[in-house]
Amino acid sequence: MTGYAVLDLETTGFSATRDDRVLEVAVVLLDAKGVVEQEWCTLLDPGRDLGAEERRGIPRADVALAPSFAEVAPWLVRLLGGRVLVGHNVGFDVRFLQAELDRAGTTLRLDPEHCLCTMRLARDRLPGASRGLAVCCELAGVPYDGAQSALGDARASAGLLRHYLDAGTLDRADTAGAVPVEQVDGLDVPEPRAAHRGDSGSLHHWLATLADRLPRVSEPPHADEYLDLLDQALLDRALSAQHRGSLLAAAQEAGLDLADVDDLHRAYLGSIARAALVDAAAGGRGLTAIEAAELRDIAGALGLGDDDLTVALAPPGTPIQRPLIGLEEGDRVVFTDDLSRPRDEWHGLAREAGLVPWSHVTQDTRLLVASDPDALCGKVRTARRHGIPVLTEHAFAGMLAQAPEA
Repeated sequence: MTGYAVLDLETTGFSATRDDRVLEVAVVLLDAKGVVEQEWCTLLDPGRDLGAEERRGIPRADVALAPSFAEVAPWLVRLLGGRVLVGHNVGFDVRFLQAELDRAGTTLRLDPEHCLCTMRLARDRLPGASRGLAVCCELAGVPYDGAQSALGDARASAGLLRHYLDAGTLDRADTAGAVPVEQVDGLDVPEPRAAHRGDSGSLHHWLATLADRLPRVSEPPHADEYLDLLDQALLDRALSAQHRGSLLAAAQEAGLDLADVDDLHRAYLGSIARAALVDAAAGGRGLTAIEAAELRDIAGALGLGDDDLTVALAPPGTPIQRPLIGLEEGDRVVFTDDLSRPRDEWHGLAREAGLVPWSHVTQDTRLLVASDPDALCGKVRTARRHGIPVLTEHAFAGMLAQAPEA
């Protein structure tokens, strides 16, 4: 045995044998004395909707950036090989992990009886301890941030194990059934990409780096001062009422009139769009669905519409014939199940605009309307796979308001 692998998972639910999946996985590797050697963690795309998202504090936009379990399975098998698997209520984690390994087509077999459970060990070593990880950590003097993240819990469980090892309270009876995970020979795999909580947020947002590269503007006078404030205000892809009031005051103080501000907003959107396209081209790809949606959000925050974004994304001199998402009479529009208005009401509005409400997404669908474009439900996934635009209710209502009568 080369040491221990402390595991923790966040899952979409509690049943590994039904439709629930692993949402986040963390592994902390310890040597035989309990010293940390390596940590690894990633969010996972579970292939289904998240369920009670607010209970875990994981935004859907973060999960949209995550790899699937199948993509990380070979790396996990390599990390665990030759080490005793450890966890707090380890049976729960092992059942979920085994189910995911089976789906990924691996041959690795795990047995909870061959693992160490820090919850079970606490029963005799931490008098007064309940089952909870937080209480066990408090009694053992182990730091615990209480964030309920996979990595935070794995670190806390590793701390408990190290406490037992340092206190010399683990004896042969405790570890007699502990068997290292099978080590797969010749498994030389590169570390896969990982996604973490907050990756889609403003602190890591691509707009923050794009804004730093936008060209300076010399006319009208003081335009740069206004645009610098706009850079900061738009890092969250929206303008709050407070931001709008501050920007209005800044524009007035800089001597900018309404026409000046409108021109600056169009030029700003164009600069952002061109910088995003350059980055995408450098990576050998087009804009991702998330980037395109965020550009639409920025355009909306600037008081601009889909036509303006189409112009911003088009090469110079390209004639613009139709908006970014042009709807025509007879186009099929699908609505997801979790909208704020009743589906019948949306269907009626769509029919009044000459559109055809449809129950499911097919290649002929022109548009999907969803409460959250980053949702992982079946309809959104199918739309993304076929390249079908996904709009929020607010954006769709705005399109209907601007559309000519059918």
